Amino acid sequence: MAQSQNSAVLAISLVSQHLQFWLRRVLLWLIDEEGEATVKKIVNEDSDDDDEGYNSIISTTEIEASNHRGRRRKPREEELNIVAENTKEELREKFILLREAYDDLKDVMTRLEFEVDYLKDDQDEREEEMRLQRTELMHLVEVIKVTQEEKEGDKNIIRRQQEIIDKWAREGGGCQEEEGAE
Repeated sequence: MAQSQNSAVLAISLVSQHLQFWLRRVLLWLIDEEGEATVKKIVNEDSDDDDEGYNSIISTTEIEASNHRGRRRKPREEELNIVAENTKEELREKFILLREAYDDLKDVMTRLEFEVDYLKDDQDEREEEMRLQRTELMHLVEVIKVTQEEKEGDKNIIRRQQEIIDKWAREGGGCQEEEGAE
């Protein structure tokens, strides 16, 4: 009983450590001014394995995004303000800047939603793995209990057999001495 409680506490602490790890990574990413670089670093760390799942999709998305356009500078607020003196061409350029900024924000949101889904799936996968390990652990605990009970039963059988042998040797030994005396 105590062993199963200890193993349950161990399993809960492992899940807690994994959650803390991922929460720290997300928090660091949110705090970091260069959030995009941090996400790329996280993606590159996670894509080191040869899994053909989310990691490969994230890597190709990042490569396509970097090949599609270079790092654009963010438009300053003065560039986006519309005043009466602006010409039609200036207004068109400001509108293009706004559209590009909007598209960038949509891309970032899509990437973030994808990352959140990836992290949720990863967490679900780890939780399922923990459930399976917990089930296997409980099965092994039951097997150990049964084995211990069988061992005790075997010891009792051996003790009884030894008593029978001793009794038989005493009774049989007495008969042999009488035959030898005759």
